[in-house]
Amino acid sequence: MKEYTHICIVLDASGSMAAIENDIKGSFNTFIRTQRETEGKTVFDLYQFSDEVKRIVEHVDLATFTDDLMAKYTCSGCTALNDAVCTAIDTLGKELGAMREDDRPEHVVFVIITDGMENASRKFTSEDVKKRISVQRDSYKWDFQFLAANQDAVESGRTLGIDRDSCTGFISSSRGVASMCCFLSDHVERVKKHKK
Repeated sequence: MKEYTHICIVLDASGSMAAIENDIKGSFNTFIRTQRETEGKTVFDLYQFSDEVKRIVEHVDLATFTDDLMAKYTCSGCTALNDAVCTAIDTLGKELGAMREDDRPEHVVFVIITDGMENASRKFTSEDVKKRISVQRDSYKWDFQFLAANQDAVESGRTLGIDRDSCTGFISSSRGVASMCCFLSDHVERVKKHKK
């Protein structure tokens, strides 16, 4: 059985995240180091979104890449959540679909992190998000997690089609961000130990 996990993070970079921007960078660098030290191959993608969606880390093998992967993360603008999630799912799905079966990851962990509600998407709706999540979860066994601050995480995740057990709230503070990243690290480890 191949030991290969792909982690895709879709991370809010709107203006409201500016207060915890440095906390996000520090805690995520710790999370990345932890994943780098675990057994098996781990590939990392990172999208940030505000008014626009940007892929700031693309298919990085954590075992061979030691630069600061959070260096380009900056916060400003509004919250184009639907556009970000649909863009990331479409892009990653197409890339994995183009691979030979033997080269595809054993696990895909897709994580959405936000501290606010959708207010800036131009291309996609919450129904578009729901459809994509349903297909990737049910047909390809992607693991989706929704981590949210300043809102009812379960209710917000439900509007995107994410099960309540996969929705978690966190406090928008230094300690809250650190706890959220610890939770995420533990979750990824559980996923890695579960064979398809």
